[in-house]
Amino acid sequence: MSELLQPRERTGQIGRGDLEASLRRTMAAGALSHGWIIAGGPGAGKATLAYRLARAVLDPAALRDATSLDVNEKSQAFRLIAQDAHPDVFVAERQWIEKTSKYQAEITVETIRQLTQFMNHTPAFGGARVAIIDTADDLNRNAANALLKALEEPPANTLLLLLSAAPGRLLATIRSRCRRIDLRAVEKHEIAALLAGEELATGEDADRIADHADGRPGYALSLAADGGAASLSLAHAFVEAGSDGGDIGAIASKFSARTSAEEWAFFISAVTNALSDAARAAGRGQTVAGPLAGATPSALIEAWERLSTLAARGDALNLDRAQIVSAMGHDLKQILGAA
Repeated sequence: MSELLQPRERTGQIGRGDLEASLRRTMAAGALSHGWIIAGGPGAGKATLAYRLARAVLDPAALRDATSLDVNEKSQAFRLIAQDAHPDVFVAERQWIEKTSKYQAEITVETIRQLTQFMNHTPAFGGARVAIIDTADDLNRNAANALLKALEEPPANTLLLLLSAAPGRLLATIRSRCRRIDLRAVEKHEIAALLAGEELATGEDADRIADHADGRPGYALSLAADGGAASLSLAHAFVEAGSDGGDIGAIASKFSARTSAEEWAFFISAVTNALSDAARAAGRGQTVAGPLAGATPSALIEAWERLSTLAARGDALNLDRAQIVSAMGHDLKQILGAA
């Protein structure tokens, strides 16, 4: 299994050909705005696109063609950004606190002040300067207000890229000063091919992960790298057993103290997503396929609420995960009439 590359190290990006061609036309016309919001859910590819755009702006001579943001991997911009060492790139993010061994809960005003100072310095290589906010959703109010000032009077040859999973929650004044890019869902077959190409998953595992990723290639990569295929398989078996009175105990026994936080989160996410997706489809009068076929919207909603609450409370009380799964299975059978 190959090591998972970070967004700044990635040479390509799937599913964004039309978007990149549009950005290249904007660049060629000299109409690239100072501020951009790159919007998309977790793992949609926001950071990957931001670093690709940064490389293109900082080293346009390294661009491979006229319709994409691909640059020569041997170029200075690519190498330095991949090493997180480019002097003309600043990344504002939550800071790691050595004393507590945790990340800050927010991006603070001090970080944005550093960003502002960076933007006002002369570019080290005589071109542009690029600042990436990863993510703007983490800005506290003082930091957001400080960023607004930077957007109101941006220095020449600067580019601000704000990544956001919830752009509607950003200050309206920030949104009004930025152009917005919405990352659309990537086709499942492209995501499955990406997983196979990176030797993370193949066949049914790749298809299952791609289906669960909901069009987000970065999320699919994380899922595959952290044992997500097994978690998704267990989630499917759990829902199937819960809907037809099958053996939940065999599934619960798979969870122990050795189960990683990522594997557990993937399992809970897959179970609750299956219920919410089925409830949404049933409520619209659409056909619900698989083990939840025939369940009423009200029963599916109740199951989603009960199981989500059980999982959250069990984690809060640090209960044994096998016990949590057993309790979830009992409730699911009861609600769906399979007990």
